Amino acid sequence: MNSLKKLAVIKGDNRKDNIKKCLELISDDLEKIKTAKNILIKPNLVAIKPDFANTHVEAIEAVIEFIRQLAPDTSITVGESSASAFYRGMPTTKIFEDYDYYRLEKKYSNVTLTDFDNDTEVMDSPIHSVVGDTHLRITKRANDFDYKISLAIPKTHNFAVATFGIKNMAGLVLRQDMAMIHGMKGGVEVDAPKTLLDRLPPGTVSKARRKLPNWLINFLFRQYPTYRRSVKMIHRNIVEIAKRTWPDLVVLDGFVCMEGDGPVDGTAVDMKVAIASSDPVMADGAAARLIGLQPEQVGYLYYLQNEEKMGQYTLDTLAGDDLNTLKRTFLRHGTYDIQSQWHEKKRCG
Repeated sequence: MNSLKKLAVIKGDNRKDNIKKCLELISDDLEKIKTAKNILIKPNLVAIKPDFANTHVEAIEAVIEFIRQLAPDTSITVGESSASAFYRGMPTTKIFEDYDYYRLEKKYSNVTLTDFDNDTEVMDSPIHSVVGDTHLRITKRANDFDYKISLAIPKTHNFAVATFGIKNMAGLVLRQDMAMIHGMKGGVEVDAPKTLLDRLPPGTVSKARRKLPNWLINFLFRQYPTYRRSVKMIHRNIVEIAKRTWPDLVVLDGFVCMEGDGPVDGTAVDMKVAIASSDPVMADGAAARLIGLQPEQVGYLYYLQNEEKMGQYTLDTLAGDDLNTLKRTFLRHGTYDIQSQWHEKKRCG
């Protein structure tokens, strides 16, 4: 019996139409939307700028309009917590305002914007760090939603090779803990071992990225032994977070993607593609191929399919456009050669 979920890939000149066509192609897998009582749409608002680093408001509209065909009155929450805003001393609500998200509440009934900036009710997620195993905190409100949608952008990444829908759910981590995902910081406990980054004021690296050229930042990271160790940890950490924030549906708006020094400082790539699947590993695997990677080159995707058995990045159920004709090789991040060494060495018995 074939229990594989469907995968849709569409290329076209209209962002909203691309997303809607994808969702229509996999509609048989979206029956849970009809019975959901509280739906979360989790965008990617990682940047103050550039605008193409963030989920476009029209992509949110496309998903809302599709949901309304199946569930006319169900509560929909668009929720996010922006780490970049945190490092700049700004609330996520400012990013909502700057990117015209508040129009969603005005345009659609029973749609609410929320931020997770100041949540105090949390659940722990174990993580690895260069100073030992510890944990970070995820908002407990993640459990309030009985259907979660990750709406993200295919981008290269400065630690994890690439970021798509699964990693996007890390926005449910408390903002002050997000840097811990990379494995380069110690635990939240007062007596936890500390690294150099723990001793720097919050946002120091983010501010440096704004003031220094990318090549210099990449050069400094390349010389930092802790960075070389952390790239082996981030993928395991993403897996642990994913277990606690797993989306029911991943929609990837690849109308404009990012290559080079993503997820913020890269270059825009016009692809005019959308991807969707209720198997997050399948959606992210397709996005990896779209930007010229194989899914198994991205550590967390490899672990999620081959060790956790939480999804499959097969193309066996692909509907829509031919991914092979759409894909292109993206410029890798400046530290890609180090990031690609995420594989853990096997211990000799």
